[in-house]
Amino acid sequence: MVKTQRLTGTAILCALVVFLQVFATGVNFVTPGTIPIALVLPVIIVGAAMFGIRTAMALGFCFGAVVLGSGIFGFAPTSAMMWATSPLIMTVGTLGRGLAVGFAAALAYSIFEERNVYIGVIAAAIVAPLVNTAIFAVVFFLFLEVLVPDGAGQTLLQYVTTFVVGVNFVIELVFNLVLASAIVRIINVVKARKS
Repeated sequence: MVKTQRLTGTAILCALVVFLQVFATGVNFVTPGTIPIALVLPVIIVGAAMFGIRTAMALGFCFGAVVLGSGIFGFAPTSAMMWATSPLIMTVGTLGRGLAVGFAAALAYSIFEERNVYIGVIAAAIVAPLVNTAIFAVVFFLFLEVLVPDGAGQTLLQYVTTFVVGVNFVIELVFNLVLASAIVRIINVVKARKS
């Protein structure tokens, strides 16, 4: 029964991850020139707390798969350029980033959860965008010459600092922290039903 609940819960959360990241990519498609925000990080945190590291990594993989697909099919301009330049690096970097985000969120939650569920959620809420941004920045630097040509009017470091680290990271971090209380409520309700 527990395995069935975990599989069902993971499937529902995977569907939510796909929906949210497709939505974020769609919004980005309408406002090009930016990098889609990872709206899925709170869902990965919920999955990590409710079902553990395997579910969190599966959710991270779904996140990476949507980002990869958006690059392959041209819905995210930055990802599309990365895909056109090196499909291998784009695939490994994107799917690996998703898996790492799921793993890191689950690990952070599990370390602090025994003290307090809220502290576990806050730790995961901080670690998830940190890992997401750090790995994206590393992969991004592999494609700098293609993504930010010399005529862009700003240095490569300014671009990465402004859009990747500055805007995206801050929005993702704030989004996660704002939703932390709701995540804790969801976790408590699910745990109460399991008891």
